[in-house]
Amino acid sequence: MHKAKLFGILLMLLMLTSFHSPKKKKDLWQSWSEIQELMKKEPKPIFIDMYADWCVYCKKMDVTTYVNDSVYDYLKEHFYRLKFNAESKDTLEWHHKKFGFDKKNKLHEFYLYAANGNYILPTTVIIQANGQPVSVSGEMKVKEMEAFLKYFTTEHGDISFDEFSKKYKSVWK
Repeated sequence: MHKAKLFGILLMLLMLTSFHSPKKKKDLWQSWSEIQELMKKEPKPIFIDMYADWCVYCKKMDVTTYVNDSVYDYLKEHFYRLKFNAESKDTLEWHHKKFGFDKKNKLHEFYLYAANGNYILPTTVIIQANGQPVSVSGEMKVKEMEAFLKYFTTEHGDISFDEFSKKYKSVWK
């Protein structure tokens, strides 16, 4: 009898916590072809989340950083957004160059290009208006992501990202 009551209580707790878990914001990511079409009409920086299926920190960012309301809203307003598997076998075209899977490194050539040769996942990339990628490797928490995003969307003079991030006072939680 006690086992049945305990099981019932555990089942109710499980159901209650599942209703209160943060909602996944599935509409954050866009396809590469969609981004290419939108860029023709309205150029914007492109934000790329480079990940791999086995990457624990990539998955962690999916359930912490990218579901944060401030990060989500800012990305939707200021960037085109691509979630890109660094081990993808698909061909991708960028600036009239085709990128495919690099068998030697077992990584996609676009990942190697956009991440500037880094082999650390996750890698967060912003392709600026001039077409040049800038990347940061490793897990980014909300406050780190805020500084990174705002550096590329606000006027800050000629200071480097390192200087900017040291002086930047985060407001996102």
